[in-house]
Amino acid sequence: MNKKIILASESEARKKLLENIRLDFEIEKSDFEEIMDNSIPPEKLAQELALGKARTVAAKHRDTIIIGADSFVILNGEYLGKPHSIEEARIMLRKISGQKQNFVTGLAVIDTTDGTTVTDFDLSEIWVKKITEEEIEDYIKTKEPFSKAGGYAIQEIGSIFIEKVCGNYTGIVGLPVNKLYDILKSMGIKII
Repeated sequence: MNKKIILASESEARKKLLENIRLDFEIEKSDFEEIMDNSIPPEKLAQELALGKARTVAAKHRDTIIIGADSFVILNGEYLGKPHSIEEARIMLRKISGQKQNFVTGLAVIDTTDGTTVTDFDLSEIWVKKITEEEIEDYIKTKEPFSKAGGYAIQEIGSIFIEKVCGNYTGIVGLPVNKLYDILKSMGIKII
């Protein structure tokens, strides 16, 4: 089946993951507003946010597959998205320093031909080493924390702070490609 596929995200990490599996796709930013509601279980919230992003883009297309995703860190019951300021990044990095945290990524795929919608999530554990104040300030200067859930990128400079991971690496990067592959396959999209 040859349908247009759109990633409802401008995330460079998600784009790279889809390029790595040689998926033919386009990118369209979703203007869905992400609200981190700590009263919703994290797995459900991640899927709701991913679905919101996908639906916003799906409303503009016919006969298209739309992929939405959303990721955040769960630390002691608090949900950490992307920091929006230097101070937020500083606070977030201090919080995750020396801590084990969970990392959740929600996934939503919509086939706008018939409205078929599938959601899923991926949950991993990450242990972060103790980060010094100097390291926090130097890392903030790279500007990397501002576009990353939890304020760090496991696949980039932030990898220097990671001690151990238990879970799906691509899910932590921002898109569990194994689950996406299964969903696309069930929709008749052949990748390999």
